Amino acid sequence: MAAAVLMGAAMFTSCEEDEEGYYRKLDFEDDSWKAYVDKPQFMGNLLYGDGSYSWEDSRTKVTSKLTNAYGDGKFWGGGIAISNYVDKDIKKHAAPEYQLSVPKSNGSNYFAIVYCDASLTFSDGRARKVKSIDVSPTTYQLGVTTYGDDYAASLAHGGELTLVIKGIGASEGVPSVTVDLAKNGELLTTWTKVDLTPLGKVKGLSFSMTGSDVSEFGGVKQPQYAAIDNFVVEHIRSL
Repeated sequence: MAAAVLMGAAMFTSCEEDEEGYYRKLDFEDDSWKAYVDKPQFMGNLLYGDGSYSWEDSRTKVTSKLTNAYGDGKFWGGGIAISNYVDKDIKKHAAPEYQLSVPKSNGSNYFAIVYCDASLTFSDGRARKVKSIDVSPTTYQLGVTTYGDDYAASLAHGGELTLVIKGIGASEGVPSVTVDLAKNGELLTTWTKVDLTPLGKVKGLSFSMTGSDVSEFGGVKQPQYAAIDNFVVEHIRSL
């Protein structure tokens, strides 16, 4: 099925207000997101089909499409996919067949899986403040990071794996915010809230991975996956 742009009416839980203004939360709770969950998780028709997989939330203007790093429009070239898979067995299921799973639920009906270099943008092209985002390891990533496999080393006793979040079109703020998925033998094992206000106003976010265990070509050996949810962005009134 070719995934068209999702324009549902109830894609957020609340409109938050603080001293800086109003924010809306993209939390993927509406059942309309079900149409964007691929089955099976690996080599399904949505993420490995005709390359048209994309989605947009009409309330926050957050949108994403596959990165298309290899020119074939497949998820193996990077992107952000909607998911609802939870699989706690990180040792048994540390494999691509479980690439859309998280080891622990955060109570959300749906969430998103970031793979390799990927991005979120705002469909109206206007810069916004981004307040926060929730981040979790995936079952596949955490399993390999914990136990290692034939290709990648375990990082349970040392080494680093870092999710790097950068602002797209940023005119102020810091260059990036980082999330330690593994550092000095400590692994991120559950959901954590990440403050993105240091990025300032942005037109989107890019995601990438860095790590200490790299191939001869410089690529990170650990599975470059992370889960995201509860994306809180500034609400801008229509012009």
